[in-house]
Amino acid sequence: MSPKELTNLLIALGRAADVVEAIDDPELQRRRGWELSQWRYQLVPWGVRFSCRDPRYQGEGEILALVAFNGRTAGVPSEPERRSSGTTVLLFG
Repeated sequence: MSPKELTNLLIALGRAADVVEAIDDPELQRRRGWELSQWRYQLVPWGVRFSCRDPRYQGEGEILALVAFNGRTAGVPSEPERRSSGTTVLLFG
């Protein structure tokens, strides 16, 4: 799966969790029709970083999916912010 295809899957942080689960489970990948064998993930505060080991995508194979609370992507959210739904922010590089 290319970085662009993976990005199109990441419409919400919940979907990022689905991708993480599928990376760890080749049978789940097969059932969903996803080819994620070249992708790895690293859990980060408030999100997940995906990286692709395929040399064809060097320079574009890093995707960071984070939850933003009221437009913030850093720091600890306040209690009201945690109760409200966050927005998924995708960063590339």
